[in-house]
Amino acid sequence: MALLGKLTLDLDPLRSSREFRYIFTARVVSLFGLGFLIVAVPLQVYEITASTAHVAAVSTVLGLTTFGATFAGGILADRYDRRRVIALARGCAGVAFAVLAVNAFLPDPRLWVVYLAAIIDGICGGISATVLMSVTPTLLPRNKMAAAGALMALTGDLGAMIGPALGGVVIASGGVGLAFALAAVTTAVTTFCITRLPPLPPPRAADESPLRAVAGGFRYAAGQRVIGGVLVCGFVTMLLAGWTVLIPEYAADVLGVGASVTGLLYAAPAVGAVLGSLTSGWTGTVRWSGRAVFVGMLLSAAGLVGAGATAAVAVTVIGLAAHGFGEAVADILRYAIVQKHTAEEYGARIAGVWSAQVTAGASVGAVVAAVVAALVPIESALAVYGGTGLVATVLLFVVLKRLRGFDEHAGSVADAAHAQVVMSGEKGFHDGSDRP
Repeated sequence: MALLGKLTLDLDPLRSSREFRYIFTARVVSLFGLGFLIVAVPLQVYEITASTAHVAAVSTVLGLTTFGATFAGGILADRYDRRRVIALARGCAGVAFAVLAVNAFLPDPRLWVVYLAAIIDGICGGISATVLMSVTPTLLPRNKMAAAGALMALTGDLGAMIGPALGGVVIASGGVGLAFALAAVTTAVTTFCITRLPPLPPPRAADESPLRAVAGGFRYAAGQRVIGGVLVCGFVTMLLAGWTVLIPEYAADVLGVGASVTGLLYAAPAVGAVLGSLTSGWTGTVRWSGRAVFVGMLLSAAGLVGAGATAAVAVTVIGLAAHGFGEAVADILRYAIVQKHTAEEYGARIAGVWSAQVTAGASVGAVVAAVVAALVPIESALAVYGGTGLVATVLLFVVLKRLRGFDEHAGSVADAAHAQVVMSGEKGFHDGSDRP
């Protein structure tokens, strides 16, 4: 029973915080709708252009605008009521989804409308994600950050699992316009849920300019080697998010499947991620959390290699699910390290840096995926793309010594240097007794 308790998802944040329950519910509703977009946008762009490069370009535009908006989110979170900021951002995103629906129902849908909607969604998503992340530590004790991270990851994973699967069915029966319309409706429901929260003012009045605040966040991350290492790992992890760019062409030309099965392919990583979240109880007690981050990253990359190993749909689904499982484990652990060990006065700014590295990684990943698709046959693209993630993870494991040797029992990131010295000196890095 004790082992089962360590493995099962910790639901205490939902039981102990009414405000966290509101946020959790709002995310679930929103992400179900956003899951439709994961399938609808690339399918519509590929249908209009028959070009993987355009699919990658739309993803890159979305990522770059989100990247810039994350810094604005950190600044706004330090200056304004966070409830209002999140509600306004999600409301504007819902309008953009409604415009996408109208455009899709036109006899000749316009590609520029898709790009414009990607810009608006990127701005709104970057702001709301950063502000939301800065709110969570104010609602719960710090020893519940791993549990909160698992629950927040679970909301995204469920939305990414069920949303694309349903989205494929919706698109097959009613077209991408219906999927966009449903995304707009769910976003409106989310916005209403957010407005029901009590006011969420910033913890203190901002006393420096926006540019200095952004620079201060980066300086703090750079000065804290463990936190900085976690952010770098997140960037490389998100490089692997570019696999979504390859799916429309891979599904059509290699697997020979239609919209319904394509939706399942987009949902497969979320199935693995949900399993990772539901069995994440151990992440709150793991000692060598830095090493566990690297293990999750390796599994995530290896899953993509396996997904592209054959032209069998079942193998591709299993590989993508393994990718999602590894990514979820790594993300939960990284989230916990950052939230537990970041000084409160830097919380919003580090949330901005966190969101920025995620979105920048996704944008670069889309470009890298497009380059891979241009250089190698599409039937090999997934495996080659996953291989780049394996190489990058091994390099980071070698370079990021402080994160690799981080000991949660040391109590803070300031003690990580001491932990590294102990491990490499008195105990020895390869001593089996030091492994989790």
